[in-house]
Amino acid sequence: MRFAVRAPATTANLGPGFDCVGAALDLWNELHVESSAGAPLVTLEGEGAGELPQDESHLALRAFARVLPCERFTFRFVNRIPLERGLGSSAATVAAGVVAGLVAAGRDASLDEMLDLCLPFEGHADNLVPALEGGVCLTWSDGDIRRTRRLASSLPLDAIVVVPESRVITKVSRERLPASLSHEDAAAAAAQAALLGAGIAASDAGLLAAAFQDRLHEPYRLADAQLLSELRERPVEGSAGVTLSGSGPSVVVWAEPHRADGVVTELRRRLLHAQVLPLAIADRGTHPVHEPATSLGATA
Repeated sequence: MRFAVRAPATTANLGPGFDCVGAALDLWNELHVESSAGAPLVTLEGEGAGELPQDESHLALRAFARVLPCERFTFRFVNRIPLERGLGSSAATVAAGVVAGLVAAGRDASLDEMLDLCLPFEGHADNLVPALEGGVCLTWSDGDIRRTRRLASSLPLDAIVVVPESRVITKVSRERLPASLSHEDAAAAAAQAALLGAGIAASDAGLLAAAFQDRLHEPYRLADAQLLSELRERPVEGSAGVTLSGSGPSVVVWAEPHRADGVVTELRRRLLHAQVLPLAIADRGTHPVHEPATSLGATA
């Protein structure tokens, strides 16, 4: 048996969609799995090589083991999603492990079943759901039940992801958030979230741009998000808004499609020490590919 699984990067929150909205991005990690007679062998290429574990403690292998023991397989990771930059690298890793386990076991599973397998290893469902399903997704709690809905396959604004060299630990970033908000801020946050949902559902660029003024979490994370402050204080011509990707420090600059190339050029001119990645919304989530291994430079 030999196969590969591809899992996309994700950007969560999209401004006011805190902990409930996320989108899959066309930047992919790959997990190549092959039958083996011995103990599992783990090799790593790309992001995280030299710092991630190369044994059964690897997050993807722990997720794989929820479905099937790892001992009869070798695992090769081709990682393109930067670590600790707010682009869902952990969610992609867990999703790849679970889907690979299901493929190896010859099992089918629904989105809800896959999410249940993933959540013990990655608590951020707003990243996990688009990583598994693709597109733009909503997730919420209905009592003890986790609900999910795919809202769209694309957005009316283009995503340009700016990835700085610095990293942010999600737990540390969340500790900056206040325990409560004023009634005024809560009402404003509700309005922005309504605008976000309306903009996604209607594919309305104007409504979507109007939503990108969050007051629920982004203002409290500015200490870890220099790019967010900089690009809001000095917006790039042609951009329609900027959102923090997850807990950062990466940001997404949203651009009108016919002006996106110019926005990319200006961002690269201005931000010499950051990666500027124009990325489409990924229509597919984590999926198996029964093909030979691809090169590190490939993205889909």
